[in-house]
Amino acid sequence: MLKLLIWLDENIICLLAGFLLLFIPLYPKLPLLDVLPGYIVRVRLEDFIVSFTILLWIIWIWRKKVKFFGNPLIKPISLYLIVGFLSMVSAVLLIHTVPMELLHIQKMVLHFLRRIEYLSLFFIFYSTLRSIRQFKIYIGIIVLTVIGVSLYGFGQKYLYWPAFSTMNREFSKGWMLYLTEHARVLSTFGGHYDLAAFIMMALIILWSLFWSVKKWFLKLGIFLVLSAAFWTLILTASRTSFIAYLAGITLMFFFWAYKKGIVWSLSRWFAVVFLSILVMLSFGDLSERFTKLLKIDERVSGIKRLLLSPIGAPPSDKAVFLENNPQSTLAQITSRSDQPPVPLRPSDVFQDIPLLVPEGTGSATLAAVKRTYSKTAFMYDLSTAIRFDALWPQALRGFKRNPLLGSGYSTLNKTQVNEFTEAESTDNDYLRNLGETGILGFVTFYGTIFLTLFIIWRNLAIIRDPIVFGIVIALAGLILGLLVNAVYIDVFESSKVAFYFWAVTGFVLAGIDIIRKGRKEPIPPPQIPGLTEFKNNLKIKSINFFRSDLFALLLILILAFSLRLYKINTPLADWHSWRQADTSAVTRNYVKNGINFLYPTFDDLSNVASGRDNPKGLRYVEFPLYNAAGVFIDKLFVGYNIEISERLTSILATLGSVIFLFLIVRKYRGRKEAIFAAAFFSVIPYSIFFTRVILPEPFLVFTSLGMVYFFDKFIEKTTKFQLTLRGCTLKVQSEKVQSEMWQAIKIIVLFILALLFTVSSLLIKPFAAFLFIPMVYLWFKWFGISIKSTIGLLGYLVIGLLPFILWRFWISQYPEGIPASFWLLNGDGIRFKGAFFYWIFADRLGRLILGYWGLPLLIGGILAPFKKEKYLFHLWGIAILLYVTVFATGNVRHDYYQLFTIPIIAVYLAMGVSFMLEKVTVSASKIKVWGLLIVIFIFMEMFGWYHVRDFYNINHPEIVEAGRAVEAKTPEKSLLIAPYNGDTAFLYQTRRAGWPIMQEDIEKMIGKGAQFYVSVNFDDFTKQLINEATTGKPEKRRFKLVDMTEKYVLIQLVPDNKLPK
Repeated sequence: MLKLLIWLDENIICLLAGFLLLFIPLYPKLPLLDVLPGYIVRVRLEDFIVSFTILLWIIWIWRKKVKFFGNPLIKPISLYLIVGFLSMVSAVLLIHTVPMELLHIQKMVLHFLRRIEYLSLFFIFYSTLRSIRQFKIYIGIIVLTVIGVSLYGFGQKYLYWPAFSTMNREFSKGWMLYLTEHARVLSTFGGHYDLAAFIMMALIILWSLFWSVKKWFLKLGIFLVLSAAFWTLILTASRTSFIAYLAGITLMFFFWAYKKGIVWSLSRWFAVVFLSILVMLSFGDLSERFTKLLKIDERVSGIKRLLLSPIGAPPSDKAVFLENNPQSTLAQITSRSDQPPVPLRPSDVFQDIPLLVPEGTGSATLAAVKRTYSKTAFMYDLSTAIRFDALWPQALRGFKRNPLLGSGYSTLNKTQVNEFTEAESTDNDYLRNLGETGILGFVTFYGTIFLTLFIIWRNLAIIRDPIVFGIVIALAGLILGLLVNAVYIDVFESSKVAFYFWAVTGFVLAGIDIIRKGRKEPIPPPQIPGLTEFKNNLKIKSINFFRSDLFALLLILILAFSLRLYKINTPLADWHSWRQADTSAVTRNYVKNGINFLYPTFDDLSNVASGRDNPKGLRYVEFPLYNAAGVFIDKLFVGYNIEISERLTSILATLGSVIFLFLIVRKYRGRKEAIFAAAFFSVIPYSIFFTRVILPEPFLVFTSLGMVYFFDKFIEKTTKFQLTLRGCTLKVQSEKVQSEMWQAIKIIVLFILALLFTVSSLLIKPFAAFLFIPMVYLWFKWFGISIKSTIGLLGYLVIGLLPFILWRFWISQYPEGIPASFWLLNGDGIRFKGAFFYWIFADRLGRLILGYWGLPLLIGGILAPFKKEKYLFHLWGIAILLYVTVFATGNVRHDYYQLFTIPIIAVYLAMGVSFMLEKVTVSASKIKVWGLLIVIFIFMEMFGWYHVRDFYNINHPEIVEAGRAVEAKTPEKSLLIAPYNGDTAFLYQTRRAGWPIMQEDIEKMIGKGAQFYVSVNFDDFTKQLINEATTGKPEKRRFKLVDMTEKYVLIQLVPDNKLPK
């Protein structure tokens, strides 16, 4: 018995410390008694055990069994506590944020004592650790604790084990709660945020321990515990703690590099991060919160609906977009302009629960008051808005009261000095620390934490035991994790988390101290093995990358993308808005009703385009591949309007064009010309504007360049493959075929890609057929001219043209949807006249595209000597000349038609630059040539931009304003007349179908289905309608005036009961 008592006397504190490691996380937050009346903080069993341990520890200090001084954190912790005490004195006596009342002072002192209680575990664990064996016992206890916390969390989630929450005052009384299906697990903690922070710490420790042990069965056991802990983190659905976990393991693996090398650490880090993100995104409520944050769910569901939507059903007698959908009861009995607005809620608020407030001062009767939300709540969510609008500003106000010492503990949430708040929260530990203890408290507290990180780093070189090393660096990782967590919650004031953090910090720093005491020589600074070699390899690879074609192409792509974002969010009322509006309307109807390739529809029901009434709104111009791509981009990049999505579609297609152009030119002219060609294509102001418009032309350029590229690659690979086989004997050839099967598969893939791009190009615009000229040249260049090769080429071209022929046959059945197009050839007889040459070559090519100054480079490129391309680019240029000549009127009338010419123009400009540089051999002359080229380029850009800049302007903003009024004040399915000289740009802004012109008198238009009339032109006819809608008694008026301003008028043409529901 005496031996037992002696042993207990020697080990009682160590036993209690180990017990606290197990007990604090596992025992639920059940209250024993109130500390202050009406306050959420209550005394719990852990407080008595910690207090008893502190008392015994103080006795041990008095008996000199442990030392109080000598640990590395005693000075900063002492300074922090001194600052905390001075902050309290300042709050009561100087700035008067705490009234001179016992209850308020007691609450402030309570928070100060709680921090002392948390910090006490650091001193206890530091001073009582005696050996590395004891260190490892503590690690075993932590693993057991994580198992217990995880298992109890699973019990709460799946077996309805009780939960005890401290999330509000009533729950903190010890209510036994049970989780609903989507409630967040809190296990033995008071809230899911606290549990998530603890699990984050545990995961970092477990991962580091996993890489520390060598025996497979220990690794397997640790991995099972890891899996349970990670699933618990998922069940908490805490995004902040998951991000903190990723940050923590990143720092942990960085410190592992000092032991294992940077390559080992990077590979393991990538594996762990990839596995963690994969599991997180695949399962549980945490995945739903992240997918909602990143809008992945909207993107995936949108694309899924797009892929599953039917594409073959014909429209009904009215246009597809006029079909009614079920409406609410309110919508069935009122017109849209009479319906009250639907109240908006933040994204994380699902029910409108009113506030209950007293009806008057001193009243016992509660009245329900509707909740209102701030702009921040709608922009982000309610929980973020509470932080931005209330908690964080309160902390900053507390800091401003006394920047050095803050406003004192438990003072930040008060709206007035005498207010007694029942709980304290800032949901940002940095701001809470600043607000309560000022700059001095902030520096001393976080200085303590960063000093801990420095101690860990400085002693890495002397830690030989892999388990000790793993736990030491795990502490560094979990410190970073807690610092990340502190951005969004008061993590260092969470009792269980704070207790555990300071306990682990205590025995880890004590373990380092034990290792240090066994050394006599100085501690060397830590070194990462193989770092020099890694740096050298990284430097070589970086230099090679920066010199590579890929880097040059990436820079050009980034520049091209950035330039085309200019005014990307402007309404669709800029240059050529009439044509863009028709294209965009098809895409918008696809988004609304699903993709139907055979029946594309737009908003115009008039006979303007085809000369026939078009009640179905059919739109047969080009095959709607561009519109389908626009829908895909709209589903992928959710949250933007359809105009931005379509402009992004054009921009992304343009980036593809840059890549294809670069690859083609690099093959036949070299790297330098390829870079110049891609750059010119990217930065010519004309190209910038017309490759971000909502037109099929950017997509045509992309598919036609892809057609040429893949056709050329297919021919090249096929020829080389045939030559390889011909050069072998039959036996060797048989073996060669088997070894070259993948080459054959590659050829088949290239053929399919070439054919797909050919078919797509022709379906978008038959203009692509002009590029058959350089393609025919490439075919005969590689295969030679023979009957066999000719038949093969004709077969390819026929297959490529067949879908276009079938499409033209299909649309011929619906002539009302086919705009007149033969006039594009030479409708006004302009071909080869002086005006034709002026408009195409002087105005479009010289002025608009090249800004005058680019002409010398173009001519130089045409005169440049051949390289590997031989006649390829010249034949390409001839094909383009034929294109502008055949479609003479179309090219003169439509400046966007010349976008098809930009690739070969960019090639010639690049060849011109190269030609000028190659002709100069003297260094001094090269400098002059470079200077001249820079001047030419700058002036070309300046003059080009000068002529293009107005294309971005909205010349008639009144149509946008009127369109918004129509959208807000008319039923969604209504038909209207929006006269704008047949231009559909105005009709498009209304988001309604109808007529862009008064093609008949008003009665016949009403008979066709017109229900509203909107106009921005107050002509005689419009004034007549206004007069009929405003004179006489309201009940006898023929029409109803819905809205009228100085810029527009909106008139209802039919009674309310004839409006669509």
